[in-house]
Amino acid sequence: MKKLLLIALCCLCLIGCSSNTETPDNQNNNSTNQNNSSNNEESTYSVNKPFTFDDLEITISDKYSFDTIDNEFSEYDNQTIIKLPVTIKNLKDETHSLNMFYYSFFGSKGTELDSISSYFDDSVDFAGDLKQDASYDKYFYLLYDGDGTYTIEFDDWSNKISIDIEIKK
Repeated sequence: MKKLLLIALCCLCLIGCSSNTETPDNQNNNSTNQNNSSNNEESTYSVNKPFTFDDLEITISDKYSFDTIDNEFSEYDNQTIIKLPVTIKNLKDETHSLNMFYYSFFGSKGTELDSISSYFDDSVDFAGDLKQDASYDKYFYLLYDGDGTYTIEFDDWSNKISIDIEIKK
């Protein structure tokens, strides 16, 4: 009786596993590709072109400037930063904003940059919520680590978008 029950359970497990031919990784990649393609007509993302991420229309400008952190109590005092303009518009039918944990910055050397947004009042991190169809112009602040390609990576665990920005001082 025990053997018969064990065989029946094994068969059920095999039927359940074999009914799905795609692995979870393939399913996730397919849904990510579908989400990205449905949100954007193009598969490449770049500055000065709006794209949709997390029900927000985001446009990153190439009109960056440089500044210096002026805080004698900070480990970043007198370090050069990049001030990168960004426009964000809420496409949701409820109040919404860009979650500061959904994006990361990578410098010209390919390493993740420390967050320095807390030194600036007009940073996206502290911009607040937007009502439906409202927008604002704010800034991303990145530590400058030399000329080259910087990357902003947006990732909300279901969509992943990378934007490269050529920076030259």
